[in-house]
Amino acid sequence: MKRLTRSELTAVLGPHPPSDAFWNRAIDAERAVIGVSAEVVAGEADGENAEQARRNRRRRGGRGPDGPLSTGDIVDVGAHAFVVVGVEETRSGGRRYPIELVEPRRDDRRSG
Repeated sequence: MKRLTRSELTAVLGPHPPSDAFWNRAIDAERAVIGVSAEVVAGEADGENAEQARRNRRRRGGRGPDGPLSTGDIVDVGAHAFVVVGVEETRSGGRRYPIELVEPRRDDRRSG
């Protein structure tokens, strides 16, 4: 299991990371699906993002058989967090990662 910030996820996904609008809709709906191409799954993103993605993979535990994300990985987006709840392979070799909003922790301490 990995825990990534939004910027670390952006570096891992290469040239087409989820946009601000995507995250706003995901937060409102409490779920979404992140889609990535076969090139990203294979680790073949190009340019500066590719080098940053390689560094992040080394630092964050590498990429597994599911591509850049795996079930149970967590993505922090501001004050919110999403967990990857599944991995679906596309016909072209890409992946779809359904994510769900994690309930925020509640402070159970009572003042008295």
